[in-house]
Amino acid sequence: MAEIIEFGRRAQDLKSVKDTSLRQRKIEALRKIFQCTRCMMKCAKCGAQIESDWQDPQKYATPYPFCRNCHEEYEEYKERASGRGGAPRYYWHNEAWMEVWGSWLEHQQWLDQYRQSKEFLQLLEEADELLKQ
Repeated sequence: MAEIIEFGRRAQDLKSVKDTSLRQRKIEALRKIFQCTRCMMKCAKCGAQIESDWQDPQKYATPYPFCRNCHEEYEEYKERASGRGGAPRYYWHNEAWMEVWGSWLEHQQWLDQYRQSKEFLQLLEEADELLKQ
């Protein structure tokens, strides 16, 4: 009989370990998404620290926080992608460079869409409950 009781206790302990592991995975997933990918103090494109003295002249016109260099590149990409831009500002701003910017922006749009999905919002609610415990 003692073995049956011990098995029940072990099963409960194992479930508790799995619950804790799942809880930690959920919180870690959210931490990475919010802390690492949406930091307003670093450039969304290159990850460089945004200088506190630089006032982005068009910070409301850009979808993401950019450092000076990436802001300049974004503006050039936007102009060239719309057909208004002329020759590349720098020789390395070639077609492959345009593709990199286009795919990066598309990736960011998919991340935004994921953050608005019902499953992600459910994860937020569950993590909020876990943090309250």
